[in-house]
Amino acid sequence: MIPDEELILNLPCDERANSTTAYDYSPGRHDAAVSSALFTPGRQGNCLHFDGAGQATIDSNVIDLNGDFTLLAWIKPHPLRDSSTRTAKIGFFVINHISPTEDLTEWLELPLQVWTHIALVKETQTLSVYIDTQFKAQIQIGGLLRGFAIIQDYYTTDLAIADIDEVKIYSIALTQEQITESLNDINQLEYYINGQSLRDMGVIVKSSTGVLDRPKLKSTNTTDCPDDHGEVVDLFAKRYSPRDITLNCWMRATGKMDFITRVNNLLQEFDAAGTTRLTIALHPTKPLVYEVYLPEGVSFDKTWRDNKMIGSFSLKLREPQPVKRVLRFQRTSDATAQISVTIKSPSALSIFWGDGIADHDLVTDDGSAATYSHTYATDGIYYPIVAGVIEAIEEFTTNAIVVWDKI
Repeated sequence: MIPDEELILNLPCDERANSTTAYDYSPGRHDAAVSSALFTPGRQGNCLHFDGAGQATIDSNVIDLNGDFTLLAWIKPHPLRDSSTRTAKIGFFVINHISPTEDLTEWLELPLQVWTHIALVKETQTLSVYIDTQFKAQIQIGGLLRGFAIIQDYYTTDLAIADIDEVKIYSIALTQEQITESLNDINQLEYYINGQSLRDMGVIVKSSTGVLDRPKLKSTNTTDCPDDHGEVVDLFAKRYSPRDITLNCWMRATGKMDFITRVNNLLQEFDAAGTTRLTIALHPTKPLVYEVYLPEGVSFDKTWRDNKMIGSFSLKLREPQPVKRVLRFQRTSDATAQISVTIKSPSALSIFWGDGIADHDLVTDDGSAATYSHTYATDGIYYPIVAGVIEAIEEFTTNAIVVWDKI
């Protein structure tokens, strides 16, 4: 296993097309400022596309060049506009401590228009290069390392012509086995209620409906003109009904009393005042999150037994505010405990902070922006929700990461 605390940079590059920030999902939050580059469809989600002039700049010394480290990334080189070659030369360039004559470059051929995984591993005085988890080259560092670069064998552009995705840097030298493990680190589909895994509660979700369905459009002003075909309908400001979600489940237990205990533990999660947080983890950094309640009863189809017992049931949930913006905030200490959101909006909004606390009816009707803050009591990763008429927001800034701009 790769220790989570050794991850010092994590850029999934999943932001929307016109974003000027590539968010860092590591605890250090060393976000990259993006200029003259676009977020386009990548391996999963988006990636950063560079066309010879773009940059993503981090104004921090993330890597200790005197220590061990590992850089992982997916890259997809693109050809020059007048090139017909099928491969690109990618160089791994090491800048040594004293003289430029000691600088070293190791060139490797990579296919064009194909995603390739690269790993640079610095351990003591060597820099090893792995391509698609296979060892390819090693550079001996002659003294202190002053810097390194991954470069293309193109001389008609200043910067890269390539896509880059899922950049991670660790503060240790990973082994070949750990590099391979990192490629297999794909989140298993998991459902959570108030942060508790349904699987750990003995509940298996066999299917679900409504989680990504567009809710029904609310009734609009409609006029039936006898002299015209069809109808005249006001579609200027569309508003949507609540979202209905159904989780079709089965529960396993060791016997009657264990079954009763598990049922009670599950249903108690919906008894507290306010909504209940439903989280569907299907991506390492971009879960689906909902604030729901249980409007109907739950009927269990079961046969009572003294030993192994299974019952099936459906959770029919409702999300009263189905249009939302989802954020991500990580508390690592008292110094990073407070999230702030500055909003200017003529429509009332709700903020569900992700720890069971919510603020409602937030509106800036005087035409100015307002800042709302919340302090988390314990360390962890939280996914706040800003819900309401998201499209009416005129200004929005936050010290959190915007995971979903609107969903």
